[in-house]
Order: sequence, then C-alpha cells, then structure tokens
Amino acid sequence: MLKKLLHFLSLRKEKIVRLSFGLFLVLVTSSLLFIKIEPIATWISTLENLGYDIQVRQIHKPLMKNNPIVIVDIDDASLQAEGRWPWSRNKIARLVAEIYKNGATVVAFDVTFPDVEENIAEKVIKELPQTPQMSSELSRVKEQFDFDGQLAKSLELGESVLGIVFKDDGKSTGFLPTPLLQLTPEQMKIAISDKQTYLANLEILQNAAKTAGFINATPDADGVMRFTPVVYKHGAALYGSLGLSAVARYLLSDKIELVTAQYNSTAVLEGIKLDQQFIPTDATGRMLIPFRGPPYTFPYIAATDILNGRVPPNAFEGKLIFIGATATAIGDIKPAAISSIFPGIEVHANVASGIIDHYLPFKPSWGRGVTFLLIIIFGMLYALILPFLGLLAMCLLCLLLPAALILGNSWLWSSQGIVISIFLPIALILLLFVFNLVWGYLFESKRSKDLKSMFGQYVPPAYLDNMIKQGGEFSLEGESKELTVLFSDIRGFTNVSEKMTATQLKQFLNQYLTPITEVIFNHKGTIDKYVGDMVMAFWGAPLDDPKQVYNAVTTGIAMQATLAKLNDIFEKENKPRIKIGVGINTGLMNVGDMGSKFRRAYTVLGDTVNLASRLEGQTKFYHVEIIVGEETYKQTKEDFVYRRLDKLKVKGKETGVEIYSPLCTAQELTPELKTELDQHHQALEGYFTQQWDGSEKGFKSLSEAYPANKELYQMYLDRIAFLRDNPPGPDWDGAFVSHEK
Repeated sequence: MLKKLLHFLSLRKEKIVRLSFGLFLVLVTSSLLFIKIEPIATWISTLENLGYDIQVRQIHKPLMKNNPIVIVDIDDASLQAEGRWPWSRNKIARLVAEIYKNGATVVAFDVTFPDVEENIAEKVIKELPQTPQMSSELSRVKEQFDFDGQLAKSLELGESVLGIVFKDDGKSTGFLPTPLLQLTPEQMKIAISDKQTYLANLEILQNAAKTAGFINATPDADGVMRFTPVVYKHGAALYGSLGLSAVARYLLSDKIELVTAQYNSTAVLEGIKLDQQFIPTDATGRMLIPFRGPPYTFPYIAATDILNGRVPPNAFEGKLIFIGATATAIGDIKPAAISSIFPGIEVHANVASGIIDHYLPFKPSWGRGVTFLLIIIFGMLYALILPFLGLLAMCLLCLLLPAALILGNSWLWSSQGIVISIFLPIALILLLFVFNLVWGYLFESKRSKDLKSMFGQYVPPAYLDNMIKQGGEFSLEGESKELTVLFSDIRGFTNVSEKMTATQLKQFLNQYLTPITEVIFNHKGTIDKYVGDMVMAFWGAPLDDPKQVYNAVTTGIAMQATLAKLNDIFEKENKPRIKIGVGINTGLMNVGDMGSKFRRAYTVLGDTVNLASRLEGQTKFYHVEIIVGEETYKQTKEDFVYRRLDKLKVKGKETGVEIYSPLCTAQELTPELKTELDQHHQALEGYFTQQWDGSEKGFKSLSEAYPANKELYQMYLDRIAFLRDNPPGPDWDGAFVSHEK
C-alpha cells in the first residue's frame, strides 16, 4: 500500500491536478441529481428533458405496415371547401356516416359537442306568424332540420367515441358517459389526478355513442408534450383518455384494472391493465407518449375528400379513425418532444397505436438510481484514466462509452420499453474530455517539439502535423504490423538516362519525382526512399491509417494519371515519354528506425516488401501499369475494378500468389469494360482448369476485340501454346514461375 502511495505521489504535478479536478466534477455531477434547490432543480430537469427529446427523435418505433389508425383532418382545404368552423351537425353527421359506410370500426372525436344546435324549423314555428297549413308543413319538415338527431343516428352506426374535457374549476356542462371503473375507498387514495368539473357532450349524442374519452393536454413546465394523462378521477369514477377509450372499443376490451404497488404502506399507481395488457404510467396516471414518428406519420385524409366521395377504396376498412383539426386558428397544434410543431390529434393516435402494437416506453421509478450509478462508475473511471491517455485514445474512449450508452439505452427502449436518462453521464464524460483536452494542450508544445526531433527527418511536415494533432505515443523502436508498401520504377530508364547529360538527368528526375511525391503525400503515404528513378513508399506507419490499402491503390492509379499529364509536358519540351510500373502489396512487415550508428532510416523490411518490389518488376512482363498482391486485392475489391492476372511464383518462393491489376474505381466501371473483364476472367478460368481450346478461343477473341490489350492477351496465348505442347500434369495449381526479380 505504501509503495502504491509513493508511486502516486511521484506522478507529475499536472497529472495529480487533472485527477483531483476530474473526481471533483464527478462529485458535483452526481450531487445534482438530488438537489431540490431552485433554479438548479429546474436546470437539471431541463437538461434531462433535452436528453429525452434528442433520444425520442432517434429511438421511436416506426409504424407497422398494417397500421390500423387513420386521421380524418379538418384542415385548411376542408374549411375552404366546406365553410368556416364550426360546421353544422348535419355535415358532421354525413362525415361520420361516410366513414362508417367505408368500413371503419371505431370513430373517435378530438372535439366536443356540448351545445344544442338550433332547429331552424322550430325557430320559425315559434317566432313567425303562421297559418295552420304553414304550421303543418313546418312540423312535417322539422325532423329534417334536427341536426343533433341526425348526428346521433350517424354515431349509432358504429363504435363511436366522443371527446370530453375535464377541468379543475368552473361549471360542469354536458352529460358524462359510463366510467371505466368505480373506485373503491382504498383506490380513492391513489394519487391519480382528480378533476372537479367537465365539459361533456349533449345527452342525445353521448347516449348514441358507445363511450367518451377526455382530450386534455398536459405539457411539461417548458410547454412541451412528453407525457399524456391516461386516466382521471372524477369523484369515485375513473375515466380514460380518448386514445385509451377508443382503443378499448377497437380491441373489444371491457376489463380495466389499476395496477399498484405498496410503498411505505401507501398504494402507488404503476399502470393500468386493459384486459391482459399492462400500460405503464406514473403515480398520477400519466404515460410517456409512445411517439411513432414526426408529425403526420399517420395517414391523414381531409374531411372534404370524404364528404365529396374522394376516398380511396378500403381506406377505412377495419380502421380506428380519429377526427380532429389541424386548420389554421382552430387546429390543436402543440410543441412535443419529437417535434416543435405537433398536431394534438396525433397524440391520441400515438397512444392508441402504442397500445395496439405493445410499444409503451416508460420511465421506471428506479431510473434515477441507475443514472446515479452510471455517473459514479464511469465518471470515476474516466477521471482516473483520461489524464494518462493521448489525444487519440481520449477521443476514442470518450466516443465509445457515450456510443455504448446510447446503443444500450436504445436497446432497452426498443426491446423493453425502459427509458433511462443518460444525459448527465454523457455530459460528465464530455466535460472530463474537454477538461483533459484543454489541460493537455498546455503541455502539448513540448511533446510537439519531441516528435519533430524524432520523426522530422523521416516524414513530410504535413504528416508530422497530423501525428501531433492525433496524439498518442509514437516511437522509432522497431515493431511488426500490417502495412501497405508501394514500389514505382521507370521502365527502360537506362536507355532514357544514356541520352541525357548529368544535369539534364537531374532536372528530368526532379521534374518527374516532385509531382509523383505530391501524389503520395496527398494520399497519406510516407516516402521510404528514392533509388535513382525508383520510389518506395508505405502506408500505416508511423501514423495508423485504417484506409491504408485504399489510399495506396488510389495512389497507384493517381500516379499513372499524373504521368499522363507529365508526358504531355515532356513531349512539348522534346523530352522522352516514359512509362512506369507500380507494385503494391499488403501484409505483415517490420517497421522502425534501422541502419548503423553512421546512418539510419525509418523504413520497412520483410517478405511482403520484397514481394511488392517483385510485383513492380512484373508489370512489364504482363504489359500492365499496376500489379497488387492478393491481400491488397481482398481489402479493396469492393472499391476498385480489378483484372485478375495470374497465380505467380516469384523467384525464391515455393507458393504462388494471386496477382491483380486495378483499372479504375467501382463507380467508373463502364459496360464495355465489364464485358471485356467478364470474357477475360472466363478465358483465364479455362486456362487454370487446363481447358486450352476454350481459353485460347477466348483470348483470341479478346485480342481482336480489344487491341489496346493485345500484348497481354498474346502472352496468355503464347503460354497456352507452350503448355499444350508441355502438359503441366494433374497436380498443377495454375501458378506461373517467374525467374525474374
């Protein structure tokens, strides 16, 4: 124990400061969960709500393909076509009748009908002087103007659910339906919101409908809809929301139960049971709105389209219909967790859909305890280890854990319906990251100077700057790792150089090597060495490059494109046009600062390097510009279009390796090139399986159709002719033995 203490005290002062302040941040963040002092409690609640809003926009469960809910919308187009709101009851009656006529199962209203609509015929009878004959005529047509009666008849056509509004004060209006449940004296003690008064519907309409549900909205303190009440008390009667009541009729459920748990001898509501389905709520009877998507996720049909017979066939067949308004001025539009503008009618639709699809996320009572544990466990862990990590490791660690928390929370949410607040744990991790990042920056200058001293002579300045920015530990010590190496050489350079003076040759090489080097640097390569006209470069060290293979192949193709431009310049300057071969290979190799005490170099060694050099030499034999090894091909075959060349045994090796030539990116593949490659690979497969006649026929056809590659196809034809006269035997694996380096 004493040894550990002495070791801790021997740490650098800046590490001790970082550790201490990190632990202090953990203590402060964890204590915020239990502080009830304003405005801190409000601030924490705001942060948690913000975290929930961000989550719900990503994690919500989309509607199923067989979604049974449709919204009939009294929108701006409907008001423009049918007249201003409120509409006459006979128009609403026609609307309901048409919906049921088209096969709807349940129709639920996000509106109330508390007032009597005056019968015009009765008014005329009462107020205007009339003859007996006129009175008789008016009496006969009085029923035609009884619009409340007409609406009642349309409601009787199916399972209709009306809307009611509960209030805490004022005067009650209208007629309440039969409640979901009559509460026992013991149940009356449960903390469900108790409403004193109500705004309900006309008795004739309520008696015609099957039931009703309240349409109250209960936004949080910031005005955003996250929860919605599912049940209210009114005296000893329990009433359900519009969404609950509508879905109960739709599912033909007639059994409602309260589910409670005892806490300190007090019954606390945990949810309600609709037949056998449990619907989780908080202690007051609210549930999280089970959002299924952004606004207008559900199918919307304009009311005017229904009234005018413009409804698609089977649009309402077996459906649960919600009627509500989104029209300007009368629309029930509110900010919600999933969107700043959200139709109120869609809240009821989401509740019903969540119950039908068994998607009912909830915040458990023990959720805050889980949040506290996450803060303590991961906060202390990160506070203790971040001071000892480089920038790259810090970034990865501080991205991985939040990502893991988000993924884990998403899984809990989507599979179990459990919603845990992870905003504070993630915020703490980011705070620790920012603090350690800023503090580390104060000591970065010395580290940058050390890196420049160590690697300045081996890597380009831009690459070195990237190493400094990335952070982490870099060393000149030798190590074995998977890298990608490239060799490039000018073909026939001896003949070119013999025709130039030393000065001309120097200028020519500089003119060639400068743009070629730029290509390598632009694709994150490290120049290993120049040997005359030969260029050697590698990828993946000293800085790790997850796209090292892709970058190396891209470099090879770009080098050939750059050479084409250079040759145009050479031709204008009366200099010889040149060709280069490029060999690329990927695999395990040794990398480090190697050499003697007199001269050292940061370089790569190994069989993989040797093979890349041999592949470059084979480009002239196969008459192609670039050859890559098998591992390079495997890691980039989805990114580039390759021509399979051969199975090759290079000098000094007993095992053959597959070799390929990259032609272009996958996006640049043309139908003509694809046709050529398909024929080529078919002919090559015939060669490997010793089907000489078919292979020969294929390569002859290719040679005639594609003269640009005639030399390559002639090589295969020459080889087939030789093997036909000198059969290779049954154990031949198709490998060609190269005796050239």
